[in-house]
Amino acid sequence: MTDPTKERWKTIFTEFESSGLSAVEYCRQKGINLQVFYNARWKLKNSTSKSMSACCEPLSPFPDPTGSEIRFVQVFLES
Repeated sequence: MTDPTKERWKTIFTEFESSGLSAVEYCRQKGINLQVFYNARWKLKNSTSKSMSACCEPLSPFPDPTGSEIRFVQVFLES
């Protein structure tokens, strides 16, 4: 996303947030394709967060020694 495009979308999102409308209604009134609106918001959010994540990744207080696999444990509680 180029800088002028980013600035245009930032303006659109600022107007949207202050409008009090749902995204569907706002896009309908402004003639913006809803999917384009959501895609632009996602791209803008992720382009901003990438610059932060490169140097400031949060560390988990409980690192997973087995890798990134999620595991569930069934627990039974007695009444």
